[in-house]
Amino acid sequence: MRGSKVALERIKKVLLRDKAGAQEDLVAVMRSDLSDLLDCYFEVDPRSIGVEIDVDEHGAYRISLSARAFRVRGVFHSG
Repeated sequence: MRGSKVALERIKKVLLRDKAGAQEDLVAVMRSDLSDLLDCYFEVDPRSIGVEIDVDEHGAYRISLSARAFRVRGVFHSG
């Protein structure tokens, strides 16, 4: 998937930048990529997309994503 490779490269570039501003940039990139991904499956309110990144006491990242969708796009079949 070309889109996922582009997204991965964008995230790599953001992570390699100065760490002080990296989280804000990373959140902006993730919000944009999440919007693109969800838009493939749902009609999403782009203003509702939220991304939060926290670090817990063990140094692990806690990433919270949220969005509000109005309908599912297309018809999906299982298996």
